Amino acid sequence: MPDAANHLTFALICLGMVLTPGPNMIYLISRSLSQGPKAGLISLGGVALGFLFYVISAALGITALIFAVPFAYDALRFAGALYL
Repeated sequence: MPDAANHLTFALICLGMVLTPGPNMIYLISRSLSQGPKAGLISLGGVALGFLFYVISAALGITALIFAVPFAYDALRFAGALYL
């Protein structure tokens, strides 16, 4: 069982991922400027939900499964592309 120091380190790394500017920030800025603050906030909710999914997946070891089974990565990647 991970101790408090490991949980704190994990939380700080997740916070760093969220605060690092990237494509999601460009997406949020462009949505906010072109369609208004309401669309920007809705988009922010979607981005936050995506980060939450990633954090939960990593915590549960799904990331390890994807690295161990290349087909699982491809299946998840194609499912995400079809969803979009």
